Amino acid sequence: MSFVIEESFVKGKSLTGLCEDGWVATPDYVVVIDGATSKSDYRIDGVTTGRKAMEIISDEVQRLPSGISASEFVNIINERIIRYYETNHILDLVEQFPETRLTASVAVYCHSRNEVWLIGDCQCKIGECCFKNNKKIDSILSELRSFVLCSALRDGSSIKELQKRDIGREFIYPMLKIQYLWQNNLDDNSEYRYIVLDGFPVDYALIRIIPVGDRSIVLATDGYFDLYGTLQETEQALCHQIETDPLCIGMGCDKNNKSTKGVLPGNCSFDDQTYVRISCF
Repeated sequence: MSFVIEESFVKGKSLTGLCEDGWVATPDYVVVIDGATSKSDYRIDGVTTGRKAMEIISDEVQRLPSGISASEFVNIINERIIRYYETNHILDLVEQFPETRLTASVAVYCHSRNEVWLIGDCQCKIGECCFKNNKKIDSILSELRSFVLCSALRDGSSIKELQKRDIGREFIYPMLKIQYLWQNNLDDNSEYRYIVLDGFPVDYALIRIIPVGDRSIVLATDGYFDLYGTLQETEQALCHQIETDPLCIGMGCDKNNKSTKGVLPGNCSFDDQTYVRISCF
């Protein structure tokens, strides 16, 4: 079986800031990487922790041996991130303050195993079936943010006013910061825990492993609400959703399309976007 990359696209939500998304391909892997939006002002080498995580993972993927398992992939990437912490003398810092960790989610196509791995909240489309890996806490906080902003609109605020000052985001921000208590939590079987690549051990059972077959694959970050069979269709849907609901609170054509953040003034979307379409044959 062979594969070919039919389409690829990366776009930052801001025209001025560095994009925290990226993707990389080797003869055996295609990996879409979503560097997590930083919840602190901490910067490494002048860039956000999400951007640095994406850069490190992208570099390490190009060294991966063929045919490794999903758990081996996690171990190799985490070992590289830990080495970065140690080399830069920040291991104590990131252990004490999880919000400063280099954090990313990935969607991985492993050609030799003919599998897709979702580690964190990236997503994929295999054939006609879409697979998401959303965090429960994000769903809860998206609903809460939507309630705050919908209430403000009902009380007379305008969409433009709320884009300039997102009081819904302000309301949930303390909870976005304490969600790190559940990041790669191995001590509690709670529904709130979630996995990411941040250098620390993960519960391998939370890796979503999906067999592919000889179908078309789309790998994407969560900068899209919905995935379609082509980039053009997917982009058109996102543009329509943003046009009808720039606050991303479920006002548009799909009431379920809610996010913990909206489109800031001057930005082109609510989040960075990466889309890669692969044909397997």
